[in-house]
Amino acid sequence: MSTQQEPGRQGSGPAGGMPADIGSGSGPPAGRAAAGGAAAGGAALADTRKVFRLQGPLVLWWAWVVFVVLNLGDLAIQGHDRTSLQIAIGLLAVTGVVYACAFRPRVITDAAGLTMLNPAREYRVPWARVSEIYLGESVQIHCSPAPAARAKVLHSWALYSPRRSRLKAEVRGRRMDRNLISRPGDYARLPTEAREVAKQHSVELMAREIQGLAQRARERGAADGPIVASWAWSSLAAVLLPALALVLVIAIG
Repeated sequence: MSTQQEPGRQGSGPAGGMPADIGSGSGPPAGRAAAGGAAAGGAALADTRKVFRLQGPLVLWWAWVVFVVLNLGDLAIQGHDRTSLQIAIGLLAVTGVVYACAFRPRVITDAAGLTMLNPAREYRVPWARVSEIYLGESVQIHCSPAPAARAKVLHSWALYSPRRSRLKAEVRGRRMDRNLISRPGDYARLPTEAREVAKQHSVELMAREIQGLAQRARERGAADGPIVASWAWSSLAAVLLPALALVLVIAIG
């Protein structure tokens, strides 16, 4: 997990945790983030730009970049035929897919609202429109409707949390409490709330932090506005242009 706060901070979630209940997303409204979530997590300033994403996709992206650079270098030195050209373009096409699905997705928050970047779509949501945060297989942002419009539910591609992973985190937390597995040396001296935070899944911490930012912004009287959706043209170009080039090279050959 990566929560980036600009300038220069990267952490794993709110410093003190947030007491809001983020539900499983599959149950009744009891799974919603409670309004009390605004009371904690004050270390994250609402007017600071922050980036929420997981570390795994970033590692995948840079590993793939290294793999592609090495292979393109080898093709440039040894391969001078049509097959080598097709392989090179194919690598670029796959790179576009990895970029769109692994590197680009993230959730960005600032003083005015949040921006959700998904592989093919981008959403800009003012804080006044963020009504609830659910945690199912991914973070779901429920947006209140504007006049003459319908409510929206936005699913974050970047912040995913399989139920099995959350269960593993819960079991690991219980084993830490019973001292059945190794734990940080100062774990026993931590306040109860901090220990609960340490046992939670990283995506749950990020969902709580986003909920807290939204709640505090609404309490300050955040400006209203429309939810703006747009296509992720950079992702589409990164995927479609190499794919089209590969089709043309194969057809011509």
